[in-house]
Amino acid sequence: MQDSGKKMVVFYGSQTGTAEEFTTRLCKEGRYYGISAMCADPVEYDIETLSKLKEIEDHIAVFLMATYGEGEPTDNAIQLNEFMRNEETDLTGLNYAVFGLGNSTYEYYNKMGKDTDELLEKRGGTRLSPLGMGDDDGNIEDDYLNWKEAFWTDVCAKFNLTKSEDNLNIRNYKLEEHVEEKFEK
Repeated sequence: MQDSGKKMVVFYGSQTGTAEEFTTRLCKEGRYYGISAMCADPVEYDIETLSKLKEIEDHIAVFLMATYGEGEPTDNAIQLNEFMRNEETDLTGLNYAVFGLGNSTYEYYNKMGKDTDELLEKRGGTRLSPLGMGDDDGNIEDDYLNWKEAFWTDVCAKFNLTKSEDNLNIRNYKLEEHVEEKFEK
């Protein structure tokens, strides 16, 4: 991530695609705050490098974690969960935020979000924004939008940022007319 100039990585633990969709949206929204972000499927990310994120000034690690079955991590988040449960994992100085996705009709409602938040703190991470919890039995979209608004407010306060339409990295195109050249035979 250091070589790419990105300051925010958003990990997702997703079984049905909702956490992945929210992740994509959050990454794209970073540009409104001048933050270049990347989405990361934990199973495709070298999780051991998570502790190196703190070497990037004003870095942000976000975890959108769905709970699967009876309180288990999703298939793609098993390795991440094991890494964070390892007592030797040192994440001191890692700036993080967590949004959990679950269903309140289940006994282990939002267990992965709660566990991830607790483990990041236990391993020395610095919470940027309170844990958010989305309820699929209610309106998970509204839960996400409310959390996201609070998250950006907290990030702006921590890193002295403001939301701006000027921060968009939109490609600009200029239409130029080319005159056809005639060649002699």
